[in-house]
Amino acid sequence: MTVLLSLREVSKTYGSSNLPAVDGISFECQGGEITAIIGGSGSGKSTLLRIIAGLEIPDSGHIVLNGIALNGFSQFVPPEKRDCTLVPQDYALFPNMTIRQNVFFGKRAQDKPTRIRELLELTRIEKLEHRYPHQISGGEQQRVALVRALATNPSLLLLDEPLSNLDQELRDSVRTELIDLFRKTETTALFVSHDTDDAITMADKVIVLRDGKAVQIGTPTVVYNQPTNSYIALLFGKTNLIPLEIFPKARYNFADSESGLQVVSVRPHELKLVNKDTSQCSPHFSGKVLSIQSKGNSQEVILDTKELTLTASFPISHRIHVGDLLTVAVEENQSM
Repeated sequence: MTVLLSLREVSKTYGSSNLPAVDGISFECQGGEITAIIGGSGSGKSTLLRIIAGLEIPDSGHIVLNGIALNGFSQFVPPEKRDCTLVPQDYALFPNMTIRQNVFFGKRAQDKPTRIRELLELTRIEKLEHRYPHQISGGEQQRVALVRALATNPSLLLLDEPLSNLDQELRDSVRTELIDLFRKTETTALFVSHDTDDAITMADKVIVLRDGKAVQIGTPTVVYNQPTNSYIALLFGKTNLIPLEIFPKARYNFADSESGLQVVSVRPHELKLVNKDTSQCSPHFSGKVLSIQSKGNSQEVILDTKELTLTASFPISHRIHVGDLLTVAVEENQSM
């Protein structure tokens, strides 16, 4: 694959603020790659997306898209001349236009009737052409916005919180639909989300932002299993930060920003019950069950040990009660 999008030391500060919204961010996107930008509120996600789209001008840094420099000394390519399309969070459909009128509204869309027809069929909304946005569901509105964005076959598709307007049940199915659509249309996509499930499920590459900085870039598997700090570890869900001195054979560790200690991130599902000899289990912890919370087909258990308080996840079939004394061990794949 070739590099389609390249950012080098891109920064942006608003007004007289001394804290940049985007602070020296560099990364690359390969052609056909799906990239997720995630982080908490105020981390710089939307600002970075708007900079790439041309809706914001960076203070410094360089952006190259498909071999064309988008900014530089006395140079700035306006949004309408960039070979990318942005799908906003609210989809920005025209309420007074039919679905057909909406999808043909994009730049040069009138020149692509065959492609639009193929996209309508691919997204299964061809029978909705004569309806208005308020007459279709949120998931269908999103498909319309995607068809309009992809109609002119842009090199890069930018999406701002593409699933935020959908309920949880619909989100799961739409994630699959989006991946399928991007693969079939060979789309290079970069999307912003605060939901780490979106990143893990959809992306080939994840860029984690914090306070305007890119604090980790990698595949979803690497970022989830090998976070570079406790912020990233906790961003991707509940975890136990176990001091390295207790778990010296751990395959990966990092410095905890609060305690300053080297720690190991152990997810609740990576702790297993030990009902026999613990001499072969390293490390293992024994303690009293403080609380139990049902999670459907699993149960989340808070265990108070001498060293620390742990959160573990076990199958609902395990008979566990508050006050029970349990011994848990870290799964072998967490060890070297």
